[in-house]
Amino acid sequence: MKPSMNHLFFGLTAGMTLSLQAQDKPNVLFIAVDDLKPLLGCYGQDYMITPHIDELAGNGVIFTNAHCQQAVSGPTRASLLTGMRPDYTGVWDLKTRMRDVNPDILAMPQYFKQQGYQTVAIGKIYDPRCVDEDYDRPSWSVPYAKSANYIYPEAYGEPAYSYYASAESKQIVARLEEEAREKGIREVRNYAIEKYKPSVECADYPDEAYQDGQICNNALSYMKEMAGSGEPFFLAVGFKRPHLPFSAPKKYWDLYDRDKVHLAEYQKAVKGGVDIAYHKHEELQSYTDIPKIESFSDIFTKLIPEDKQRELIHGYYACVSFIDAQVGKLMAELQELGLEKNTIVILWGDHGWHLGDHALWCKHTNFEQATRVPMIISVPGEQPGSYSMPVEFVDIFPTLCDAMGLDIPAHLQGKSLMPAIQDKNVRIKDFAVSQFDRGNNHGYTIRTDRYRFTVWMKDDYRTWMPFEADRVLDCEMYDYQTDPNETLNLYRLPEYEGLVNEMWERFTGFVKTQNQELAGAAPGKPKKKEKTRPQKTDAGIAFTDPLDQNWQVNVRKGAIAQFTVEQDEESEGNILHVVVDQLGENPWDLGMNGKGSIAMKKGQQLVLHLEMSGPEVKFILLSETGERVIQSLSGGKKMKNEKLYFRAKKTDNWNLRLQFLEKGDYRIKILGMELR
Repeated sequence: MKPSMNHLFFGLTAGMTLSLQAQDKPNVLFIAVDDLKPLLGCYGQDYMITPHIDELAGNGVIFTNAHCQQAVSGPTRASLLTGMRPDYTGVWDLKTRMRDVNPDILAMPQYFKQQGYQTVAIGKIYDPRCVDEDYDRPSWSVPYAKSANYIYPEAYGEPAYSYYASAESKQIVARLEEEAREKGIREVRNYAIEKYKPSVECADYPDEAYQDGQICNNALSYMKEMAGSGEPFFLAVGFKRPHLPFSAPKKYWDLYDRDKVHLAEYQKAVKGGVDIAYHKHEELQSYTDIPKIESFSDIFTKLIPEDKQRELIHGYYACVSFIDAQVGKLMAELQELGLEKNTIVILWGDHGWHLGDHALWCKHTNFEQATRVPMIISVPGEQPGSYSMPVEFVDIFPTLCDAMGLDIPAHLQGKSLMPAIQDKNVRIKDFAVSQFDRGNNHGYTIRTDRYRFTVWMKDDYRTWMPFEADRVLDCEMYDYQTDPNETLNLYRLPEYEGLVNEMWERFTGFVKTQNQELAGAAPGKPKKKEKTRPQKTDAGIAFTDPLDQNWQVNVRKGAIAQFTVEQDEESEGNILHVVVDQLGENPWDLGMNGKGSIAMKKGQQLVLHLEMSGPEVKFILLSETGERVIQSLSGGKKMKNEKLYFRAKKTDNWNLRLQFLEKGDYRIKILGMELR
């Protein structure tokens, strides 16, 4: 790139003010809890101490027959956050990135951002292994690296491996890492983890010494900040516990008597069951204090000793109460800020968790304890209550759209639950569908009000394919009214032949619907991203030489910045190069105003195509009457293709403004725009 002769330097000038528009849309507090099963007081487990989640349930609708799409973190979260089933998202594991398979898939926070919401993620919302390094950049108004920056109390410091806060654990880890360095081992962390990775930690430390305490603190800060902005927000808060290891402050362990924890009633194989339904709980096996299982048969012959089972279950209880306390802090702050009457609150656990039932631990199955999830939705103005008919995670995206007064994207595979929230006797669907893989064998399970019907398909079958009976490997069916612990597989019992045939009709009907919905989508197979050809525009947004032909540059109140227009040697067009040495007193003291206007009708969408690198920039679409639509973007170290979406709030002439929010080196190339 060659700098042009247009080399501008700006210093101190006069200031300006911008007015905020009144908020007229509800906020959303979106609380995700990793590995949380419905082990809560509000779900009938009266021995659990979860007063804050119970209070939330008392003010909302508790869904008692809710199910995830796949009982493992990456796939279930990708489905929930896109409203699409795993056979569309193509995310069935913990290594596939969602947009590598579907580059243009629409994510829920991305859609809300397009509708004028501030979208912020703190903690675990997506599984980080299944999105890009920016935690799915199109989804968030604030860069995730910024919102997830935790500052631990100096007296305690950061936990070892992010999990263990105790001084004893930190000393052991430090010694092992030093030992690895002395031996010339490059993978220092892996060496230490292989030797020291306990499944539990009980330490007399405050909440803030653990990661979930920090997640809560960051969420409180952002809630306060966004409450004063005058713009609606979608605040996604993802807690890490009760995921393994079960590490929580001692005060939460002290809430429970270990001798009274509830061991699983049925720690055996299902009578007439199928081997493929089970696993060797490899996740738990990775912890250094867990007895090892060598073969599949060991699952039922070498149970975890009872004292260790009690310790694990005690730890799970403690972690649930730890997270409940953080939820209480969020709800208290919501009330303190006066936001409770204009904020939708949803709480969900990403899948269930086996605590010894079927001799299983962790998730990773199609059994009830793995697919059934807690799901609570509180919508201001709606009556609280309980809903017992089947629902599933793909329903959350359309439900929130409906509750927020937004159009529901037509392609979503779920259904809005607002009719059920308004009338607890309305049936939304006859069954929920979950799935899980065992290599090239894939299990699909239907959960009705009373029954579960699971079909295991071989030869890498997926539901976009026509159903083929000869690819059926095995089947299971359970009756939760007579057998809540899934002790007997009813599939081959002659007295259930009629019911089995009915369930087969439901499953094959579901497959036909999937065939239609996924026709031509080639889900599960990476797609090449088509090059976008944006509409050429004369709306005064291109970076020309001289720059002031289309843009007015504002550098005020102590801001210092250097603006250069450079020719892009690799393709047509110019790149704006901005070096910010000093920020002004206010965000608007350093920016650019487009001189041209864009005529837009109410509801019309402008898509801005650009390439960018560098720190955060705020893009503002401003109408002549002062309405604003705001998007923020952080470009990273290398130039990347980006799209920004702006929807006009009214029919008017609009112009584009940029604000540079951090010191650093920016490069931006406007490729064009399109109006939709």
